[in-house]
Amino acid sequence: MNIKLTDKEKIKVNDPDDLFAIMQRILLRDNKIDQDKEHFWIVGMNQAGLILYIELVSLGGTKSTIVEPMKVFRVAVMKNATRVIAVHNHPAGSMTPSTQDKDITDRLIQVGKILDI
Repeated sequence: MNIKLTDKEKIKVNDPDDLFAIMQRILLRDNKIDQDKEHFWIVGMNQAGLILYIELVSLGGTKSTIVEPMKVFRVAVMKNATRVIAVHNHPAGSMTPSTQDKDITDRLIQVGKILDI
């Protein structure tokens, strides 16, 4: 799912707080059933840090979601993003990343370095 952004939402991202309000609105507009699932979003940006797109890469179950690096970076390459931010939720509200969260983050960093993103 690709989110259409208004000009007001195509902001420059300097820190996580800049992105929080936009992502919160996106998650809250999902229907209640989907709010209880794990989401993995990618925010693509240009070199200046302006948001180019926000893409839902994976929608999982209540405890996990599957993230494929190829899906994450396919859109980034097609839309000429030079930076990406991964956004992931835990429906239970935990802020602590799981071992799997850390592992996929490491894999995404490795792939991003290869692609210079």
